[in-house]
Amino acid sequence: TDVAQGAITVESSAPALFAANSTGQGIAAAVVLRVRNGQQTYEPISRLEGSNQVAVPVDLGLESDQVYLLLFGTGLRGFVPPSAVGVTLGGTNVPVLGYAGVDGYAGLDQCNVGPLPRTFGGRGSVNVVLTAGTKTANPLTVSIK
Repeated sequence: TDVAQGAITVESSAPALFAANSTGQGIAAAVVLRVRNGQQTYEPISRLEGSNQVAVPVDLGLESDQVYLLLFGTGLRGFVPPSAVGVTLGGTNVPVLGYAGVDGYAGLDQCNVGPLPRTFGGRGSVNVVLTAGTKTANPLTVSIK
């Protein structure tokens, strides 16, 4: 029989964001929630072209639109208080509205951020960085029209 011995580190949180291409890199696995005149619509931030995921730039829309980013990942719920979760887009803090597990999907967490500031318009591809406590998830991207 093989026997192994070693040390491991157990963390209270280990946040990770899911990528659209399932590699942990590139475009975030996320959707946009747009609120316009009280109506909510969901929009993709990427699409499949051939075998590659490509960005669908987020259109901030009308001045009266509220645009939120719904990120998907793991390692958030039950480990850190909501006040300890932060998200930056292109280095700018964006409000975190909350996070929770997604019913029916073990280990899948959803983190809602926004509304996205109107000043983000025209920024193109920006890094999405999520922190939980003192831990930083893998950085991903989102494109803003």
